[in-house]
Amino acid sequence: MHPQHIKLSDSIPQVIRMLSSVVATPLAPGQKTWVTVTRTGTFTDPRYGTFEITNDMLLSMVRNFDARTVGIDIFIDVSHKPDDGAAAKITKLSVEGNRLRALVEWTAFGVSAIKERGFRYLSAEYHENYQDNEVGETHGAVLLGAGLTVRPVIKRLDPVTLSCESEDGNIPLIVHPELAQRFLTEANNSMTILTKLLTALAAMSLSEPVRAQFKTLAETQLKGVTDESVAKSLAGNIEAAAKALAEETKPLAGLAAAVVDKAPESAAPVTLSEAQIGELVTKKLNEARKTADDIVAAVAAKKIVLSETINAAEGLDDELKKELSTSASHFITADMSDDKVRELAQHQIEHGNRVVAAKTLSSMGYGAAPAGSPHIMVLSDDSKKLTSIYTDHLKKTSSAHMLSLDDKAPLHPFCERILAEYDRIHGADLQKEIKVLAGAATDMASTNLPYSVQREVIRQALSDLNVLALVQTLTDFNAQATTQIPFETRDMSQMINDGMVFEARPIPFAGVSQGMESVWVTPMKIALSITNEVMFFTRSSALNWDALGRNIETNARIMKELVHRRICNELQRASDSYLAATVSNEAFTTQLTGAKSVIKTTGFPVVRPFQPRDLQGNAQGVAENAITVVLNSVTVLPYDGSGTQTTGTYYRVVSYNVGTLQFVNQAGVPVTPANTGTNTISYSRATNVALWNSDFNAASITLEKNLNGLLRAIGARKAMMKAQRFVEPDYLLMSPTLNDTISNAEQFVVSLKRDGTNTSSVGDLDAVKSIPTFGTNAPGIDLGDERILMGKRGVTGYTIVKPYVSGELIEAIDPTTGKPLGKKVAYGEEYNAIATPKAVRDRATSIVVFSQTARDAI
Repeated sequence: MHPQHIKLSDSIPQVIRMLSSVVATPLAPGQKTWVTVTRTGTFTDPRYGTFEITNDMLLSMVRNFDARTVGIDIFIDVSHKPDDGAAAKITKLSVEGNRLRALVEWTAFGVSAIKERGFRYLSAEYHENYQDNEVGETHGAVLLGAGLTVRPVIKRLDPVTLSCESEDGNIPLIVHPELAQRFLTEANNSMTILTKLLTALAAMSLSEPVRAQFKTLAETQLKGVTDESVAKSLAGNIEAAAKALAEETKPLAGLAAAVVDKAPESAAPVTLSEAQIGELVTKKLNEARKTADDIVAAVAAKKIVLSETINAAEGLDDELKKELSTSASHFITADMSDDKVRELAQHQIEHGNRVVAAKTLSSMGYGAAPAGSPHIMVLSDDSKKLTSIYTDHLKKTSSAHMLSLDDKAPLHPFCERILAEYDRIHGADLQKEIKVLAGAATDMASTNLPYSVQREVIRQALSDLNVLALVQTLTDFNAQATTQIPFETRDMSQMINDGMVFEARPIPFAGVSQGMESVWVTPMKIALSITNEVMFFTRSSALNWDALGRNIETNARIMKELVHRRICNELQRASDSYLAATVSNEAFTTQLTGAKSVIKTTGFPVVRPFQPRDLQGNAQGVAENAITVVLNSVTVLPYDGSGTQTTGTYYRVVSYNVGTLQFVNQAGVPVTPANTGTNTISYSRATNVALWNSDFNAASITLEKNLNGLLRAIGARKAMMKAQRFVEPDYLLMSPTLNDTISNAEQFVVSLKRDGTNTSSVGDLDAVKSIPTFGTNAPGIDLGDERILMGKRGVTGYTIVKPYVSGELIEAIDPTTGKPLGKKVAYGEEYNAIATPKAVRDRATSIVVFSQTARDAI
């Protein structure tokens, strides 16, 4: 038997290396800098054909980096030789516009390679669909590392050009098109300028030795000069000196010619000796060298003016300032005035501000920069200081364990946008409160609920709301009565004959189209209470942070639960409404025998009805999936829970999942209705579901084996979505109780488990069938413990038009005694829209987990 050779190196097939960035020289080991790893685009290579780097691939690299999919730290090495040691450690990845950026911490080895050995370019190494070697699961695009490399040999102007050498023949080094163009431009410009100069020298009336000296001078001065303007100045100066020398030597050459003409034919020819013009040559060369040195010195001095002006700008990081200085330095000439240089620097600063705006937009989820000059709201230093004050104090309270107080964790981009808008609206009031909290003032001079308290409630409610990972989180602060939810659809309806179109035949349209669906803005209003202790803001030392912490935690939890419930219910309603079947006038008279207030529909699940309404509550458009209950020939209204409905009988839905309704009176108390006339119900039955009966015979099968059937049902729906709707489901939504039940299945394998209620993209419950699973962590959600929702993220939109804010405080009164309670109440409101465009409601489906025996018993 031959022994096995197991190689545990990181040599992975289908790995692509791309030269992607010029690396700024780090100052010292341990310094952290941002580098560009790669960008989106379509590239071509003779060995691999056409391949594409998409924005989804960049986002996948970030997700896999955050989830430590590879299972090790990711490093930058030198020349793709990891055994030689690490040049830098990648500590963070982010997507900025169409680029993947990395924050790296440099080692002494890396600094030495850049400063002393000339390794100035970064070559990214990634896998398009990485498969781990433990469970064999694929994870999409994964960044495996990067390598410092030297300038490659560029041979042709292809969209992608390979270097002439590769460390591994199976792994090409692909040059980023921007770098390839830059290399070629620099080389061609320098070569063109030198060639023109040598041609001009050859045409001058100078001896060959003299031309050789000028050629040597030109090659020496232009060597390494990539700045086209400097190269032109140097070449022009050398050419001018050579011309002047040629003019001064013309009389001597003419004298020599005259001597030759008058000499007898047998006389030896007279030539112009080097000694005769040596003094002139030396003089002109010295002048040329001095002028060249003056040009270089002048340009260098003006580059210092440029960099100093850019470095003085606020709001730009050091790396961006260096990039702006480098890119503008090529336009500086020796004859530019300092004022013109400063004008150029100001232009670069304005460009830098636009870059910062684009980066901020990208981090907030916008793939491309908007038209015009965007105004981006970011958290100011004062706002960060306010957050820091609250975090430091709340960490010491009894409510600390129930709040999100990790000041190092980045805010969700959506939360950051909302807080930025809140800060813009209430900036002046927040400034006053910061002074009070910092001890610089003693009086709030306001009877309102402190704006900083409301701000902290928003931050707590949105910073740890994991359901936001499933929807588009949008803001539209300019919206009035309506806003728009964007969506994309895949249209292949016009494609015939497998896309084959013969000469002079019409070519069908197909592809992805983008659309917008208008939805009505709805007001979400909440009345919050706050104790007098929290209002005691006369001096910061007297503030009761324990009372404040309890109020913030309670109010934030209420907001979080309301938003969570609305989103979850909309996700289920939208999925159920797709291909819903209308059921008309289904009789339920036989169910009213005996003392029963609950009835059930023949078909289930029932689709939750929806009626669009404007801000005043007026119905707009046609109601969707309406429920009509006729009891004793009279149409019964739904119970609204307000306590203000007139005396009578109403209905409320007990469970949409199993189709049960209950009759109640105006107070919500169950009643047994009389049976004296026609009793029917009209509703919509969801067909976009799979039903799984949980009943089993305990004598012949165990619970664990029976639950294997539920796993198969989930797998079947996943396969249906991929095969029939071309949708790759990337989330499951269910109750923690149901998830725990599933985990008892005999075939269940825990994958990507994440404890807690964080906002990680891999979910907060045990993954099922390799799909990240999210929990319905709020009461009163329609899914209950009977429904598993499966779908594609980012289809439903949650748009905030106006952040939550409360009005003036009023004294709370006991409704029984009429006496004050020592508390204040304030009503607040948030204007938002939560909706799923009709065109994309097929991107979700669900499984109903029910007991047929229990339903039959109703």
